[in-house]
Amino acid sequence: MRRFSKESYNWAAGSYVDLFIISAVTQVFFVIGLYWTFMGDSSWVDETPLMHSNIQILAIGTLPLLGWVMALGLGIGFDRFPLDYKSAPFDPSLISTIAALNIGGQILIITGIITSNHESLENLSQMGATLLGAQCILIGPLAWRLSKARSPEKNVTVGIWSVGSMLALPVIGIVTILTFIFLDSSWFYALFWAVVLDGFWLMVTFALILSHFQDRLGWKLMSPKGISRAFTVFVVLVIIHILLSFMYQNEVITDDYVKASISAPILWVFFVSRPDRIWKNVFSGKRCNAQILSAHSWLLATSAIGIYEAIYIEEPMGMFYTRFMLIFGVVVQAVWGPSLYLHEDHKHIEVKERKTRWVSVTMMSILMAGIIYLALNAGGHISIFNAKIVATIAIVSLSIAAFDFFIWLVKDAIFKHDNWHRIPMYYSNMEDDYERDDAYFPTESE
Repeated sequence: MRRFSKESYNWAAGSYVDLFIISAVTQVFFVIGLYWTFMGDSSWVDETPLMHSNIQILAIGTLPLLGWVMALGLGIGFDRFPLDYKSAPFDPSLISTIAALNIGGQILIITGIITSNHESLENLSQMGATLLGAQCILIGPLAWRLSKARSPEKNVTVGIWSVGSMLALPVIGIVTILTFIFLDSSWFYALFWAVVLDGFWLMVTFALILSHFQDRLGWKLMSPKGISRAFTVFVVLVIIHILLSFMYQNEVITDDYVKASISAPILWVFFVSRPDRIWKNVFSGKRCNAQILSAHSWLLATSAIGIYEAIYIEEPMGMFYTRFMLIFGVVVQAVWGPSLYLHEDHKHIEVKERKTRWVSVTMMSILMAGIIYLALNAGGHISIFNAKIVATIAIVSLSIAAFDFFIWLVKDAIFKHDNWHRIPMYYSNMEDDYERDDAYFPTESE
């Protein structure tokens, strides 16, 4: 029998498992959809309706941002926040509801992509996006309660970045639903990417990077005051970027260079997180998660492509190469890394004994190199290799990386749980008593 206590905040520790499993399964569906969109049944892209619609790119981009990557992020949150803030003001039914909305929304969108029919894609994507947006809206009251319940002295190593990520979720849900309702609006299309990816997910990425290096590993990167100031500047840069995007879409500003504003918050996140201190620790032999380190390192290249794309590439999809790099090279790796580290914390594996996921990191690096080449090729500055071959290699590399993560999760998180503990080793020195029985893998005595 599962034992949950409303008076105890630590019952939710270990609740990430269900959401991680959903992410692993839908990740495979996403790879199929990605191949279908860019490499498979491409004949339908030339149909006249799609020439005036952003639905295809919007649908495939929503799958990671609100789907399987969001499932991992929420899984980490449900597991970590109650321990961080010593409060769990929710019950298991919320997690089950979130899981159902997440997988249901993704399946609808994937089905729409596979139909290769514009009208079906629009209808199914609108329904799927509504479910995915609803999961974020449902988190709103919980996020508010957690933010009010947290102690001021707790979690100062991440501070406002984690709170801001939680409180922004309902906004992300509403923007997503409105964007799919008004599919013909170029303004909502631009708003979706600027708010959801350039703003929200970049904020989450910084929170995860800072949480790993400064909170989990104890590397001193920033002071509490520095963290708050960095957040304020970040919000200002994102707001400026959103306003410039709005004016560009409405032709108030016609200069393409204004699109380079996407690089400002990316550059800020990279430099304010003190890469000099991170690499100083790395070169001194201290261990860290390679995927998180890779995500942080690719921020600089992503911002450079953002500037390049604004200057040299004219395309209707809106900073396609920059955002592709931001989603997969930065956001996905920044979420994969903490997911793996969290599970290994629950298995009480010492940091020095943890294996590096070199296959995933290498494949993602090949993917990023391929996207950079395609951007330079589109800008007319390089044409050594056939662009279609490079695109194929990039998609295959992403597929291998996703498959590697899927295999790890299935093998390690589902079937191999001999040494799994409800409370992660990072919190093994907690003063409070906690329920030691495991709700997900109960013992025979239960």
